[in-house]
Amino acid sequence: MITVPEAFDVFRRRLELSETEQKDASRRHQEVRACVRASFDVEWDFLTGSYARHTKTKPLKDVDVFFVLGDEERSRRDRPPSETLDAFEGRLVDEYGRDRVERGRRCVTVEFEKRNPTVDEEGKVLSIDVVPAFQAGRHYELADDALDEWIASDPEVHKEQATGKNKELGGNWVPLVKMVKAWNREAGSLIKPSFLVEVMAHELVDGPFNTYPDEVRRLFASAADRIDDDWPDPAALGPLVSDQMDSARCEEARQALREAEIKATRTFRAEQQGRQGEALRLWRDILGRYFPAA
Repeated sequence: MITVPEAFDVFRRRLELSETEQKDASRRHQEVRACVRASFDVEWDFLTGSYARHTKTKPLKDVDVFFVLGDEERSRRDRPPSETLDAFEGRLVDEYGRDRVERGRRCVTVEFEKRNPTVDEEGKVLSIDVVPAFQAGRHYELADDALDEWIASDPEVHKEQATGKNKELGGNWVPLVKMVKAWNREAGSLIKPSFLVEVMAHELVDGPFNTYPDEVRRLFASAADRIDDDWPDPAALGPLVSDQMDSARCEEARQALREAEIKATRTFRAEQQGRQGEALRLWRDILGRYFPAA
């Protein structure tokens, strides 16, 4: 039977994207990019979000592609952002069909694999998020359907900060974030958006880095204490990253984080008492199916 540290090493590697997934992701997003470029004046486009920051978890869904629109589209900036999202949605529906396109708050999603819990999602790219934007000085503005306004953002700053934090912690921060994101998904995605997990981890995790089991448990505890804080955009531009976390959702997330912390503490006791199998089963119960049970 493997030890808990060995299991976490396996878990870390299982959360990394395979060569097949990377090739499929490239094929999928290039296909979507070509479709959008053929229909809109696009100055340039680039991968962003957790996929670009290397914090994306499996199954591989919501791969973000940022489309910076050109002069021919500039008049859209003076109209409600919903109109631009409508236009992107209509084009993608024409290309992929109504049942494979879903409207989001700041994007339009193309689904390649419909959400079906009975289908094996391993190694598949489930969806691509198309994000229309305009350049605004050194930053960008993107359509926010919920706020009905164009909001400032800079995903390149987000990426730089994530890269810097990961380097500061010896390459351990990105795997830690992916582990807690895996827990969040297993818990029903109570922390929304998942980017909020990264924002919290950036502030709450400091060096020196100990072990993954210890750091995961500590992050559960500190996140539970701070879940109802206001968490601003790391680029200091857009609305709060935590603006979806109302009081009811915060309380539900806090309870889940506390339960995860309690279970994680039990794993330490089981491991110290030589009950290795129980410790592994508890960690799998916390972190989900990618964590090895034996």
